[in-house]
Amino acid sequence: MMMDILLVAIGLLALLIASISDLKTREVPDWISYGLIFTGFILRILYSVMYNEWNYLWYGILGFGVMMVVGNLMFRAKQWGGGDTKLIMGIGIIFATRPSFLPLNDLPFLAVMVINILIVGALYGIVYGIILATKNRKQFFPEAKKINHGKKMIVMKICALFFAAISALITVTTELDEQVKMMIGGLALLLLVYPYLTVLIKGVEKVALMKHLPVNKLTPGDWVEQDVYKNGKLLYKKKTLGIEQEDISKLIKAKIGKVLVKEGIPFIPPFFLGAVITIISGKIIGII
Repeated sequence: MMMDILLVAIGLLALLIASISDLKTREVPDWISYGLIFTGFILRILYSVMYNEWNYLWYGILGFGVMMVVGNLMFRAKQWGGGDTKLIMGIGIIFATRPSFLPLNDLPFLAVMVINILIVGALYGIVYGIILATKNRKQFFPEAKKINHGKKMIVMKICALFFAAISALITVTTELDEQVKMMIGGLALLLLVYPYLTVLIKGVEKVALMKHLPVNKLTPGDWVEQDVYKNGKLLYKKKTLGIEQEDISKLIKAKIGKVLVKEGIPFIPPFFLGAVITIISGKIIGII
């Protein structure tokens, strides 16, 4: 019980500090993420040694590994920054097991937390995007219309409709646990909405999240959106995973002034809110 309370307290405190940092600076210091990972491993090892409960450690390692895969997939898809990815790995080991003070649930606790984070994140992203789109509406609406009628978006809509139909069919034709059905139904709804969220996000990115940043303000992982030339010579080629320190040093040495960078939406606050909701209820949002 005490170890669970300690892990939860440390996890929520780290997420709160990370959220404040993300809102203020659009960055999450590495010491928060690495501290969370290190503390989670140490506490789970200590508990396992003291009480000979090695599953407490193995589940932590499993949670860490799963969240490392999820975080890296989101990072490579340019949905999350590097700081988000490291933090989700910390969440994986801290919240790998259901705290003993919460009632039992058929779904793994970490899965419930991730689903809640995604739900809160989707709502947060919609509200944040609508606010930015409204503030930049003259530029946003023409851009959104162009994106919405693109070939890629049409394919995405067809795929979303297909998989949503399959999800709905599964819930109707199979005898599954009510919570699982609710989860599949929610997934089907998210699939249908996702193409339009993509239009909103990409439109907002184009008109509100692009800015020219001085090279000496760049940090590794920043998404530089254009190749950089000087006197016809290519100094930097746009990378999917963001700029590296070696590239930054090269641009500084070449005395490049500013480069076009895409800022991400500060996404750590939904991590914190989703975690709090999960700790309080122990259930997926919307399921009684």
